[in-house]
This record gives sequence, C-alpha cells and structure tokens, in this order.
Amino acid sequence: MHKIAKISCCSTLAVAAVAMSCVAEAAKPEPIFAKYRFDAKSNLYPAGGTAKVEAFVADKHGKLTTNGVVDVWVDDGWTNVVWRRTVDLAKEPRIKMEFTRDTPGSLRIYMKGKNIPVRERMDRMIFGMEHIEPFTPCPPDFESYWRGELVRLEREVPIAVEKTPAPKLDTPDHTAYYVSFATFNGGRIYGLLLVPKGEGRFPAMVNVPGAGPGTTTIFPSKQQLVRKGWITLLMNVHGIPLTGTNAEYHARYKKWFADYVTKAGEPRYQYVGYAESREAPFYHRTILGMTRAIDWLAKEPYADSSRFVYYGCSQGGGFGLYLTAMWGRFAKSLVLCPNKCDMLAYRAGRQPGSSHIMNQKLEKIAAAEKNAPYHDNCNFARMIRTPVRMVYGTADDNCQTIGGIAAFNCIASKDKQLRLLSGQGHGWHTAGFENWLFNLPKGTSNGN
Repeated sequence: MHKIAKISCCSTLAVAAVAMSCVAEAAKPEPIFAKYRFDAKSNLYPAGGTAKVEAFVADKHGKLTTNGVVDVWVDDGWTNVVWRRTVDLAKEPRIKMEFTRDTPGSLRIYMKGKNIPVRERMDRMIFGMEHIEPFTPCPPDFESYWRGELVRLEREVPIAVEKTPAPKLDTPDHTAYYVSFATFNGGRIYGLLLVPKGEGRFPAMVNVPGAGPGTTTIFPSKQQLVRKGWITLLMNVHGIPLTGTNAEYHARYKKWFADYVTKAGEPRYQYVGYAESREAPFYHRTILGMTRAIDWLAKEPYADSSRFVYYGCSQGGGFGLYLTAMWGRFAKSLVLCPNKCDMLAYRAGRQPGSSHIMNQKLEKIAAAEKNAPYHDNCNFARMIRTPVRMVYGTADDNCQTIGGIAAFNCIASKDKQLRLLSGQGHGWHTAGFENWLFNLPKGTSNGN
C-alpha cells in the first residue's frame, strides 16, 4: 500500500497585501533568476524532518533583486500544489519557509515573476532518500527473460560484424572505424570505434549518447570520451549508418523517424511498442545488440577486457544501467541522470521516469503497463554488482531525480555511490567521478 504523504509548511512572515511594484525598464537589463538555499547538503532530509528554505531573485553576479512581485509555490513532487504565496520583493526580498514530509519522497519548489522577467527554476527537497523505492514491480522472470533473449539472439541472428576505416575521424593517438552489429528484426547497431595506435591491450570506455538523433562523431563536444591509451566505443540507439556528412545522416534519421516512429503513432521512439509485447519496445533490440557488441570488443586482441568501463548521460545513463546489468563485466560504470527509472511511478502519485507509459494512448495503457516493468531500469539495477557511481541534479525534471534514487537503491552492488547536486538540472554533470572511473591500473578485476 502506498500512503499519501502528510505534508506541512509554514512561512516565517505573515502574508501581507501585495502592492504591485514598478520596475524601471532598461535598454538591456541583466537577466534575473529564481534561486533557492536549503539548510541541508544536497537538499536531503530524513522523512519527517524539517527543511528550511530561502527563496530569492538575483542576477548572475548574485546581486539581489528587491523590486517586483513573484509567485512561489510548492507541490508534492508531482501534480498537487500544497503551498503557494504571492510575494512583494520590496517587502520580503528573501522568502524564508519551512516544509516537512513524513513519508519518503520529494517536495518541489517553484518561483515565477508576476511583473518582472524572472527566469523560472525548480528545485526539490528530498525526504528519506534511502527509503525511496520504485512503484514499478519486478517480474519474477525478469532476469531469466533477458538472459534467455541474449541466448535467442545468438541462436537466431549471426552477429555479422562490419568494421570499416574512418580515416577522417582519426586522431594523433587513435585509429577510427565505423562498426556495426546485427540484432533482432533485421536491425543493426551502428557505432564509432577508436583504437589507440601502437601495440598492446588497452582498456575501453563504452558510451551511448543521450536521446535524439544521436551522433556521427564525438568531436569536439565530448572530448572526455576520448582518452589517450583508451579504446572508445560509441554506439547510437538508432539503426542508421553513421557514414557520410552530418546532413546526410540527419536526412536518414528524419526518414527513419517518419517510417518507424510516426507510423507507429507515437511522438518519440522511446514510446514505441510497449502495448504490443515485451519484445516490441524500441530499446529491446538495442539493448541486446549493444550487449553482443561489447562482448565482441572484449574478445578483440587489442582489448583488455578486465578494464572496460561505461560512461553516459540521460539516455546514455539509462543504457549504462541496461548494459552494466546485461554484460556484467564492466570494471566500473559512471551513469549520469539515467532515464527509464520507475516508469509506473504515477500509479503511486509520483512523477514517473522519462518516456512515460502514461503518455501512451488511453486504450494502450493497460497493455503497456504489463510490459513496461521488463524495460524499467529499477529492475535492471537489481542485476548490477559492478562498482557504480551515479549523479543527478536535484532540479532534474527530465529524467526525474526520485525515480533515479529508486533505481540507485535497487543496485545490488556493495560498491555504489549517488551524488546529488543541489540546484542542477538535467545534463552532463560528473561531480568529480571521472578520476575514479578511469583509475584502472593493469590487473584490475571486473565488477562481477
């Protein structure tokens, strides 16, 4: 049974009648932002504890705004507003509040300008973090189902590796190749492989990009994915060749989206297939194809399979959980704000993870809810015994933080850490864990 949290709050100042303030117009005014200060590190409180919060408006230099009127409100972590005030900043430039929640979960705080152009920003208080559990159930045959699907893929579909030189993507230290691997439904996994020049067996870093059209290159925006002396294997989720120009690739992506996603009647590829079967969702063939691709790389003579790591963000963070569970031999994994965590949380009155099942067409929801647990990262997390570091921003409402905490709590590894960054939204925030990830001396044993 999932109880509704008892939530209480108070303000240190009485609500007064609000007088609208006049704000002098400037030719090019400095942007001003909603800001929050919490009295606990990473906005973490015990269930039933009291969070003390200060809200204010300031520019990028920290200069306090003392004119204008704002709305401030708090919800229960999703749809129910539990507290709201309209505040005149001339009278109360620093809005001090206290909130409590007696069950594990979160409270989100927002601020919006009424007569001043405040850049809206959300943050959340998190209560009872270690007790946050997923609502999405774990099917009793979850692990045996996925292990069986890997066996079936090997039995029914030859891997048919293709490896083609990509000299335009060579670096002074690496030789580049386009690679691809067969998977179910006639599909292929396409990727970019960078192999260090010279003799020896090298450690490897595996990456899957965030959601969207993917990438044809990892230069220059993701330089942290290329390290001297390391193999890099980057794999896109779409079955689209990476070769050619960016314009040619994006034209192929646009056609693929129309042929596959639009025809399926869904707005995003992540939504496709849930109402049909466990095998129909888009990620099914991708998870399995990528797992066999990593296994192929581990057997290559230039690869040191005892020193493989995973590193990814958002959709790539989600695939970090998928692939760490499925391949099982990574030495370490660093997953940043992973998606697909607790997709059925809305049934418990919580904001669900990204790619919401609730966004399916109404007539499809019941069937989709039956199949979704087989693709939920909270359940893959239960299979993970690899050392894992996870990072979320407390203000992440894309791959929302509470589902990620639920997934973290499910990870079976004894060597795991979650770092929550107060005020950070969705994005590539490593929280200093890169040094940990790439510190793999020769002879390091893998996590499982």
